[in-house]
Amino acid sequence: MLSYLNVGLLLIILGGVVSCGSDSASDGVAEPDRPIATSPPTTPTVTLTTAITGQLPLRRQTNGKLRARREVTISSQTSGILTVAPQEGAYYKAGSPLAATDTRALELTRDQAAAAREEAAFRHRQLLLQLSTNLPPGDTSVTQLARDNLLIQSGLPAAEVALEEAEYNLSQATQTAPFAGRAADVEVQVGQLVSLGEELCTLTDMNALEAEFSLLEQELSRLAKRQRVFVSPIANPTLRIPATLDIINPRVDEGGLLRVRARLGKTGGARLYPGMNVTVILEGESETAVLVPKEAVILRSGRSLVFTYDADSELAKWQYVTVLHENDEQVALSEGVEAGQQVIVSGNLNLDHDSRVRVEVK
Repeated sequence: MLSYLNVGLLLIILGGVVSCGSDSASDGVAEPDRPIATSPPTTPTVTLTTAITGQLPLRRQTNGKLRARREVTISSQTSGILTVAPQEGAYYKAGSPLAATDTRALELTRDQAAAAREEAAFRHRQLLLQLSTNLPPGDTSVTQLARDNLLIQSGLPAAEVALEEAEYNLSQATQTAPFAGRAADVEVQVGQLVSLGEELCTLTDMNALEAEFSLLEQELSRLAKRQRVFVSPIANPTLRIPATLDIINPRVDEGGLLRVRARLGKTGGARLYPGMNVTVILEGESETAVLVPKEAVILRSGRSLVFTYDADSELAKWQYVTVLHENDEQVALSEGVEAGQQVIVSGNLNLDHDSRVRVEVK
């Protein structure tokens, strides 16, 4: 009986508490939402440098091949059996014999032409004698026309031409080196029968090499006489050979490329051969322009721009620029920034025009 009374009393007490809590909540005013605390926007920190006027060091590297400045194909000028043949890789001085054919038949032809000339000269003298004996007494003059007719009648001019031709053909039996060089691509040997015009070998001047390479047509304007050129063999990249721009083919190919040659200077005794792959390095300076660090130039919507800093307002100013040249460190500008202006080189990627910035002091 007591336990039932206790339970009832507890329920009454709980009901009163709930009722009081409900009344107080309904009578009071709801507590307003507290505003979310936000930190004030931070000012971007940037670093500055000063734009200067100067010439930008330029460096261009491309691949090419070595070739001989003087290289000719030696062909047989007569037909016959070779008595002298070029040797692969052998060095020949200018004027030394490279190849020769059997000259016996040519010597016979030369001797026959010489004999025919002597016979024609004899006939010419005999005709002159006959003409002088038929002149009137006391008249020893012979007209020039008569002399010319007798010369042709004797056959002496034709005989002299035939002798010169025979001597020339005999001289062509021996092929001499037109310049000092080494024989390569030898195709014949002693005892072989060769025909007129058959290729014997290639003579290459190993002391006159050049590097042949290609450049874009847009780069033609950058080539200047003061530009420094160096050539390094792929097989020996530490070797740096000075070279001089020599020939620029004025014809642009379908790919927009120009063929350029650079004459090699002193090689320091290095073994270099035509056909070797090389790296060609062109070094020079741009025209005088405004120079800024490469980090100062960024792209927005496909256009190059630089942020300059206005110290009075502490604002970053958006400036479109025109880029002339660039290397790994600097950019040369033709317009947009003037020498002496402060340009932003870091912290500039997310800036807008007239953004307030804080300069980091180094």
